[in-house]
Amino acid sequence: MGDITIIDTKMSGCEGITAAFVVQGETTALVETGPKSSVEHVLGGLEAAGIETLHWIVVTHIHLDHAGAAGTLAKHFPEATVVVHEKGAPHLVDPSKLWASASRIYGDAMESLWGGIDPIPGERITTVAHGEAVDLGGRRLTAVETPGHARHHHAFVDSSNGVAFVGDALGVRLPDVGLNRPATPPPEFNLDDALASIAHIKDLGASSLWLTHFGPADAGANPKQPAEACDEAADALREWTGWVASARERTHDLREATAYVRRRSRSVLEDKLDDAAVDRLEHTTSYDMNVSGIMRALDKAESAG
Repeated sequence: MGDITIIDTKMSGCEGITAAFVVQGETTALVETGPKSSVEHVLGGLEAAGIETLHWIVVTHIHLDHAGAAGTLAKHFPEATVVVHEKGAPHLVDPSKLWASASRIYGDAMESLWGGIDPIPGERITTVAHGEAVDLGGRRLTAVETPGHARHHHAFVDSSNGVAFVGDALGVRLPDVGLNRPATPPPEFNLDDALASIAHIKDLGASSLWLTHFGPADAGANPKQPAEACDEAADALREWTGWVASARERTHDLREATAYVRRRSRSVLEDKLDDAAVDRLEHTTSYDMNVSGIMRALDKAESAG
């Protein structure tokens, strides 16, 4: 849509991996922020778009590649209100637990990947629940509850054009690659919730689905209309879960399970993509993270049932 500006956050120095979106009514919203480590690219993108003031900083969820720069941008734009799911808000006020949780996944790479996270005063935050909207003046962004990837995840539907900003609910789909890759991080990934969220998004009747990683699903290589993109994302989730379940029958060692899934995934990808495209897709979500999240979910389901 021509009235939405995509800003490439150039996370980890890579182009076309993580996006932020400028949406303008009578007031201006930034949907997603990227991590603090790449906030200068976001500020540069806003300047290039002629944006001098942000009124709203809207995040689909609080993971560091989506909300890590929210506090930094809130300092830069003192007029802005940060909009987030109620379950995520406490972790933006005090990000210590969020940072510690991510550290268990990323270890020594935390600073280089994410660059820290600035806390946000509670009075600068407003929470939204399913069906509630951010009113930009002549244009609304309506929250849609979409758990599975994380409990604190919303999609947002733009009233002016029917675009749905879906965060990570559909995983990753790079426009120059044209294939879906799930995003299944521990500790909250839940397959049933993730599939239900995809089905809910499919039923929205959105005109186009915009993924944070990266942009419209109906653009680039192998473009997909909303229903097709949802089916593709659900199929990818089921495929990866099947691979992890097969590995889990052989071993509960995460390294061995990850190696097995990597082999299965690469056998599929290498039939469809060149090496450069495979590398770009694999840069978006790590095998370790995805397998760990699915393995944990399967373990929890087994314990519960």
